[in-house]
Amino acid sequence: MSSSPVIQAVDESFQAGKTIDGFVLGEEVHRGGMAVLFSAIKAGIDLPILLKIPRVGRNQPVESLIAFETELNILGALDSPFVPKFLGAGNMSTHPYIAMQRVQGRPLEDLIREGKKFSIEEVIQIGALIAQAVQSLHAQDVIHLDLKPENILIDEQGRLTLIDFGLAHHTHYPDLLAEEMRKGVGSAPYVSPEQIMGVREDSRSDIFSIGAIMYELLTGELPFGNPQSMGGLRKRLWAEPLPPRALRPETPAWLQEIILRCLESRAADRYQSAMRLCQCLRDPESVRLTERADRLRPLGFFTHLKRWWRAAGYVPSPCMAPSIGYENAPLIIAAIDTRQTDMLLRDQMQSAARQLLQVSPESRLVCLSTIAGTPAIDGSHESETASGIVRNHLVQLMAWAKPLGLPPERLSCHVLEAMDPAARIVEFAQDNSASLILIGASHKIPNKAAPWRTSMTKIVEESPCSVHIVRV
Repeated sequence: MSSSPVIQAVDESFQAGKTIDGFVLGEEVHRGGMAVLFSAIKAGIDLPILLKIPRVGRNQPVESLIAFETELNILGALDSPFVPKFLGAGNMSTHPYIAMQRVQGRPLEDLIREGKKFSIEEVIQIGALIAQAVQSLHAQDVIHLDLKPENILIDEQGRLTLIDFGLAHHTHYPDLLAEEMRKGVGSAPYVSPEQIMGVREDSRSDIFSIGAIMYELLTGELPFGNPQSMGGLRKRLWAEPLPPRALRPETPAWLQEIILRCLESRAADRYQSAMRLCQCLRDPESVRLTERADRLRPLGFFTHLKRWWRAAGYVPSPCMAPSIGYENAPLIIAAIDTRQTDMLLRDQMQSAARQLLQVSPESRLVCLSTIAGTPAIDGSHESETASGIVRNHLVQLMAWAKPLGLPPERLSCHVLEAMDPAARIVEFAQDNSASLILIGASHKIPNKAAPWRTSMTKIVEESPCSVHIVRV
């Protein structure tokens, strides 16, 4: 196996006018906290193109790479008329990017900021479209988890597109965002109570967000404000928004019923599918009215107190996978030590992985590497920054896995920070229901978990699944 690939600085690689893998970069469209967007063209592709490049280097968060990898995996797996078409991706070591269709339309957020007053009919139509779009994701076992007006595009013909899957969850992929826990739970005004509590696999979180968006479009107010602290967010576990009819009296009772049901703190009390929500918005006669429909003022003191008391023991509602009937494929974890360069060990682990994958043709491979940590203060060069260090290890994992020839849907690579690598690998295997862990044992670097115990021994003893050891 060859030595580690040479990594090129991202900012130097992507500039207007340059050609990357046949994509000719145009103007910089947007520079956000996690990524930079460029327009592009490429021979043979008639669609307008957008290139999304992760922000890497000095003062850039490691989370930008995590979100980038998440979006790359999920966008490549989605097939929906409500999502930009995936057009390709670049090499992590030289040109990390996601190429996608550049969709026409303006963010819903722009219309809100301009002070547009949405008619009740527009609120209903937009809500139904969002629900329909979300259902197309849930049918493919994807939960968006960051639905907000900024991530919803609407064109002049009323077509709607969902963008930005950096926080999304896919049932079939290991959830690195859940593993890291440093990543924000979403956008404060729209995030669901269970997300605040760390739950990312409940599709009804998207339904809560749809309710918050509809409330804002209808009333011009945010249902729970815009809290900036965890304490403020946790109020969502028991608080009730002011009824929409108190702010906009002409609101139909059935529409208030729908919105307030979407905003229930317990997921079990909301609509249980985006499709059902869409049906109710398009067929008001099918909406069963409760006391929610008649509310005109905030809940009374004692009701409020009761909800607060119940929230003290808040337990997220049980949930199922967004779609039904998919088959679980075995998950194999290959733990690669990218901190050392024992090429013989890496080659033999590669051979072992190839044999294991042949035994289970439907299996998925997750390549893991652990690092002790990243610098608190970034250096002047990309290689001396937190995001640059993580990228370096990520590239090594991808280079190791490349000869296996796996399609993208069967492979993912993750770099985890951990002071105890063995414990972190075991935890990852538990959280993602792994079937087998592939590890290497080298006499060159006997990685110790404690003076009397190697990391390999700890993984074997504590792993929730089988462990395959490759020795050299």
